[in-house]
Amino acid sequence: MQLSLLTLNLHTYQQHPRHCCFDTMHQHEREVHIIAEAIAHLGIDVVCFQEVGEYLHDPITQPYGQSPSNMAFRICRKLRDWGHWFHIHQDWSHIGFQRWREGTAILSRYPMLHNYSAYVSDDWRKDNYMSRNITVSCIDVPWFGLLHVANVHLSWAHHGFFQEYARLKQLVDSRRHFGVRADVMVGDFNAPAGEHAYNHIVGNAEYVDQFYELHPRRFYQPSYHGWIDGWKHSPPKRIDYIFKRNGHPLRIKSMDIIFNDAFYPVVSDHFGYFAKFELF
Repeated sequence: MQLSLLTLNLHTYQQHPRHCCFDTMHQHEREVHIIAEAIAHLGIDVVCFQEVGEYLHDPITQPYGQSPSNMAFRICRKLRDWGHWFHIHQDWSHIGFQRWREGTAILSRYPMLHNYSAYVSDDWRKDNYMSRNITVSCIDVPWFGLLHVANVHLSWAHHGFFQEYARLKQLVDSRRHFGVRADVMVGDFNAPAGEHAYNHIVGNAEYVDQFYELHPRRFYQPSYHGWIDGWKHSPPKRIDYIFKRNGHPLRIKSMDIIFNDAFYPVVSDHFGYFAKFELF
């Protein structure tokens, strides 16, 4: 049995920024359509989005994220309109680019249990762009059991990464009593491959970098193009990952870079990763 997973940083509506937020949203209909089309055509089971934008002045819904301006919900709604039902769980961290609530979202074809979100940063203020709120869920995969997914967008090494990662690990470990059979940590870690923050994750072999496991010769291949926020004064690096807990009963079978103009058009300042796992 196989399970497929996509991770993608959506760039908080900054592909086509306009003075008017509604014009910005309209301009991004192209990205919404391309992403939804890829998910539908590739049969992706679980999706992790970071930098999900929602207009700051829209009412906050319960559960969070069902506003018409929320980009993850727009993608989810389009998939549902096409007959692909996805569950969704999301929350927001802070105000990004002056006008957007910015957060993370998990979409799943399969039931989502024990949904939760939590701040891992020292600062929880919504007006601080360094606040980091992550989303976690247990995906109830048929014939397999619970796959725990932690969807993260962490800070740079010099801005709190190590404290945030410690809290992330505590949160993930605290949820293992749910009967989780496997767990993955997914998203934008702002931890360049081979550097100190990255080595902190993989150094004790508790978690395995799934791209490196399949493509060791492409270890430094960047996960974004050009200069992006936070990395404008360095060459492109690999900072987006899927980490699997070592020894758990799933095995990476393929992992491709997507939304890079070679495999679906570019939709963000980040590329995505499309992975397939074999489940045992």
